[in-house]
Amino acid sequence: MTQARASHLRLVQSEPTPAPLKAPRLRFKPVVRMADGVAFGLHVETDVTFEDTFRPRHFSDAALPNAAEWLGDMIERACRLADDTNAPGRPISITAPVAALADPDLAMACEAGVRRSRLLPQEIRIDFPDVSVSSLEEFALDRLDSVRKRGFRVGLDARRSWRTPLNARARLTFEAIRLSPELFEQLEIPASRLDIAASDGVALIAENARWRDAEKLAQMGIHFAMSPRADS
Repeated sequence: MTQARASHLRLVQSEPTPAPLKAPRLRFKPVVRMADGVAFGLHVETDVTFEDTFRPRHFSDAALPNAAEWLGDMIERACRLADDTNAPGRPISITAPVAALADPDLAMACEAGVRRSRLLPQEIRIDFPDVSVSSLEEFALDRLDSVRKRGFRVGLDARRSWRTPLNARARLTFEAIRLSPELFEQLEIPASRLDIAASDGVALIAENARWRDAEKLAQMGIHFAMSPRADS
């Protein structure tokens, strides 16, 4: 009996399978009005961001997850957590990955996420990083409009930069702007930008603020803060 020879077969070395990723843990941080402490919603904070979790050095380009889908999943998880814990306060704000705004399916992914929960799009505000909005310019506002047409609220995350111009269209688009007052002067952001936003009813939300800074922040047009700290 002759043995079949399989010289044409080659041993293909498979790529190592990456270890399963830990699902981000979520927690809510209260947003309040500095003048009287009245609740102004909740912000979703995660221990792992999209940019921290998914790096090209760990995955091939084909294996990289979609930023818009990741955001949709975060919306679903935040909605379910708020529903399960009966968390008070709306809107619930969620920070979008930088890459999410460039995805043409962004609005669809966000809507799919909220539909998998029991909350409504109107209860969610998506804060988009300034770097993603400013780099896409007017095209970014078109993409943001598609998100708003699905019922979501839209905010600007200006904690690290604020290059997005506040023209009339932008002031109608953004419901809130998150910023860091301590970095405001370092970034050389014109104070007039705050005045323009505040005068048009855009809520300016400070991070890393103290209760004792309420009067100073109010003079800058900043009337809201995220988890303000008590004096030590």
